[in-house]
Amino acid sequence: MEVPNQIVLDTSVIIAHLRKRQESRLVTMLQEKVELATTIVNAFELYYGAYKSKQLKANLSSVKGFLSTIQVLIMDEGSAEKSGEVLAKLESGGKAIDARDLFIGCTAVKNGFAVLTHNREHFERIPELLVLTPSDIT
Repeated sequence: MEVPNQIVLDTSVIIAHLRKRQESRLVTMLQEKVELATTIVNAFELYYGAYKSKQLKANLSSVKGFLSTIQVLIMDEGSAEKSGEVLAKLESGGKAIDARDLFIGCTAVKNGFAVLTHNREHFERIPELLVLTPSDIT
């Protein structure tokens, strides 16, 4: 599979990277080849996890350090409109989606990014969104 030029890293991939799991090499390789970003919703999830953890200071430092190395996409009005459109269609078909995943995916779509995640099924319901897992790239 050809790797897209712009990829939003989902929280699951960022956490694996910060924990130095296999994705650590993948994220490092991607940083050299493509434009990486995450969303403000992912940043919230990372901060939330850090504040819940027993190693607050170390985890906050890791989160802040990593976020300083990539673009953080905001959820603007266009992303909000796309989210409303997608959720209305999904609900009418009986296929609800978690609001955070909806916001992440629709922010990626509105900014022309694919999403790299471990939770393919959460994001595949969003039309127009290219969803990748680490195994798609390695």
